[in-house]
Amino acid sequence: MEVDQNRLIHWLRELIRIPSITGNEAAIAKYVSRELTDLGFRPQIEENNVFFETGSGSRSLLLNAHLDTVDLAGEWKHDPFGAVMQDGRIFGRGASDDKGNIAALLEIARLSKERRLNGRLIFTFTTGEEFGAALESKGSYLLSQHLTADKALVLEPQFDVAARRFNIIHGCRGIENIKVRIKGKSSHTGYPERGVNAIMRAVQILTKLESLDFHKISVSGQEVKTFCMPIQAAGGADIFLVPAECEMLIHARTAPEDDKIVKQIESLCREVCGDDFAIETPYSAPGYIDDQNDDLLDVARQECQNLKYKTETRFAGGRIDASIFKNVAKIPSFCTGVGDRDQMHLVDEYITVSDFISCSEVLKNIVFAYIG
Repeated sequence: MEVDQNRLIHWLRELIRIPSITGNEAAIAKYVSRELTDLGFRPQIEENNVFFETGSGSRSLLLNAHLDTVDLAGEWKHDPFGAVMQDGRIFGRGASDDKGNIAALLEIARLSKERRLNGRLIFTFTTGEEFGAALESKGSYLLSQHLTADKALVLEPQFDVAARRFNIIHGCRGIENIKVRIKGKSSHTGYPERGVNAIMRAVQILTKLESLDFHKISVSGQEVKTFCMPIQAAGGADIFLVPAECEMLIHARTAPEDDKIVKQIESLCREVCGDDFAIETPYSAPGYIDDQNDDLLDVARQECQNLKYKTETRFAGGRIDASIFKNVAKIPSFCTGVGDRDQMHLVDEYITVSDFISCSEVLKNIVFAYIG
């Protein structure tokens, strides 16, 4: 039972033609829901997140792809919402990240009607995966409140074209954005001893930050360590005045189970500033790690090998929604998928048609080998 190439291409081009930058997923959610309804399913929509279940049995697998894309940025040669086909490629925002995977899931859903499933498949199409959405407003977080499954397979562009290799992700770092407001005391710059320079306090904090003993764990014999850096700074005063305020945003990529980074930075601030500071975390998302020898990964490796593809099991540096299904819904979660990993977020993003079709075939085989 092979995938239908024409359907896949049609769905992908239609999806690309629907702008769905984070926060504007209503139109694409309606399209996906309508297509699923036409296939004979009864999808539900919750805050523009589309989900449904099919099959029966004790085993269950949740499949996820995200509906949103990053913004355009840069000057495109091809219409970012034109889904232009040229030289064996389909161009457009989301072609690789993540609309190829949405189309693949629609095809897997269609094929699931034609065979008996030895278990349940839970399909989820979610909002807010790309940056810009608070954790609690992400679709995967909302659905994790009431969906359960034995395993979750989150679909992202994880195909390395040159190496002909699928990456299979079994964990990722988390994120902490830590905003620090530092208070000083204003004075005339001719008499700096009468004031306290808030910017100099910030410099002292950042200097000490470099020598912190960050949380670390061992993953497959390699050390994964939390790291952080300042990414924004604001403050200052008029000429001839010592600045009394400074604000900075520290961005941390946290190793799994790091529960101390915020306390570490707060301790540094207190050491330098006493009580003259305030700290908050406007964005926080946990990392996670799962068993790289899980039976779902064994199936994935075998099905890739059957179609002459290499595999590599990896721990991801960037955050993925698998961490939410793992931490919130407590579902063992992994990530792979169609789409060129090097095309994510690029100007003139594209997917190669032949890779899109063959990778969708692999993905379909993984799903039905596990649950079929």
